[in-house]
Amino acid sequence: MYICSFILGRKIFYNFNLNIIKMFFVFIGNNNFYSFKASGEELFLSKICNENPRLCIDIGANIGNYSKYILENSKSNVIAFEPSKISYQKLNKLKAKHNSRLFTFNLGLGDKIKNLNLYYDKKNSLWANFNPEVNEIYYLKNNNLIEKSKVTKLDKIYNSNLKIFKDKVKLLKIDTEGYEYEVLLGSLDFIKKKKPKYIQIEYNWHHMFKNVNLYKFSKLLKNYNVYKILPHSSGLLRVDPKRPENNYYNYSNYVFKLKK
Repeated sequence: MYICSFILGRKIFYNFNLNIIKMFFVFIGNNNFYSFKASGEELFLSKICNENPRLCIDIGANIGNYSKYILENSKSNVIAFEPSKISYQKLNKLKAKHNSRLFTFNLGLGDKIKNLNLYYDKKNSLWANFNPEVNEIYYLKNNNLIEKSKVTKLDKIYNSNLKIFKDKVKLLKIDTEGYEYEVLLGSLDFIKKKKPKYIQIEYNWHHMFKNVNLYKFSKLLKNYNVYKILPHSSGLLRVDPKRPENNYYNYSNYVFKLKK
C-alpha cells in the first residue's frame, strides 16, 4: 500500500484517481440517474406494490411518474404534492384514469407555512427547487426563472384532511431537490402517528450546501433503519449512516425502514 500511495499519490495521477473513485461510487448506487430502472427505484417500487399498499405519499411528485407506477401496479391510493404549476397540470392528468385513488395538492411542503420562490429551468422541471444556494451546482445554472409557491407542513395537511389519510401508510417518498430535511421537520407529528413503513429520500450534492448529511437524517428518524437503493436489480442494502462513505454528496436514494 505504501508503494502504491508513493507512486499514485503524485499530482499527475490526481484526476485519474478521482475518476476511478467516481466510477466505483456508481457501482454502489451513486449517480445512476439515467433511468428509473438504472437508479434501482423501479425494483424498489415493485417491492412496495407487491406488499399490497393501501396508501402511498409522493412529495415532490413533478409530473407524476412515481405516482403513476404505484397507481398502475397496485390498488393503493396516492396523495401527491407538487409546487410547480406547470408540472402540477401534467400530474393532474393522471386523474383521468385514477380519479378515485389519486389526491393532488399544488403545494410545496416544508417546516413552516410560508411563501417561497421556486427556482426552475423552463427546459427541465425536474430540478426545480426552493434553495437559491444549490443553484451554484453547475447543472442548475439555468434555474433562473422564479415562481411564487405556497408552502405548508405535512402535519397541517394531515390534520385538515384526515379522511384521505385514513389508510395505513406504506411509503412516504420525498424528492424535493435539497429540501428533504425541511419536509421531514414539518412531518414529524404525521410520522409519529401514521408510522409509514418506508420513507424514501433523494440524497444529493444539494445537501452539502444545506449542511445536511445522511447521519443528520438518521438522527431525525431514530425509529428507522437506513438502507441504500442499489442500482438496477440489486435491491436494498442496509448501511451505517455514521460511516463517511455513506454520506457522499452525490445522487443516490436512501430508504428508512421502520424498526420492528
